Amino acid sequence: MAIRQENAGVWYHRGQAFCSMRKFDEAIACYDKALELSPGDPVIWRRKGFALLKLGRYDEAAASFDQALAIDPVNATAWQRKGYALACLGEHEDAVACCDTALTLDPRHILAWQSRGWLLGVMCRYDEAVDCYEAVLAIDPDRRSAAWHRERVRERRDLEALAAEIREAERFIEVPACIREVVTERDYGNVGLARAVLRELVGRAEAVAVHRS
Repeated sequence: MAIRQENAGVWYHRGQAFCSMRKFDEAIACYDKALELSPGDPVIWRRKGFALLKLGRYDEAAASFDQALAIDPVNATAWQRKGYALACLGEHEDAVACCDTALTLDPRHILAWQSRGWLLGVMCRYDEAVDCYEAVLAIDPDRRSAAWHRERVRERRDLEALAAEIREAERFIEVPACIREVVTERDYGNVGLARAVLRELVGRAEAVAVHRS
């Protein structure tokens, strides 16, 4: 048994070397050799899953993380990476659930917070996504990627809010083309101004209607 474990370690470290060179196909072949000798090692399953992620083989990656989690179900990174694989397969709800499990195990797992934020943004759950990026910044205030994504989510949220306000305003006024173009052109820099002007126009129309009645 000790010899098998030692040989598995040799194949594992070869796989690690190939990973460091970004030769992921070769790395996976080494991890498979290691797993033949030590199929109950969750670390090898996790590393194989990581290499599969890098190759875009998301179904296989998720399966590898499942194998790792069957052996070691309290590894937060395995849950986060399984969530990433599922997200890439379009299984967003299940991916969020994986991130939630990772964060239950490790509330300071930055990549789980970031993955969750990205997923919720894709699902148009913008306020929750912003909260995730805020959680990242509470842990690491210098993490610029989180600040950047937080602002992009806020922009998308506010643009969709403007689009909804335009639809509502059309009941009362002819919405100016310049306001519509903020949405169609995705002119994020002028969303705040467009919303303020639109509210002013609707307010005036409502005041006129009240006066006439």
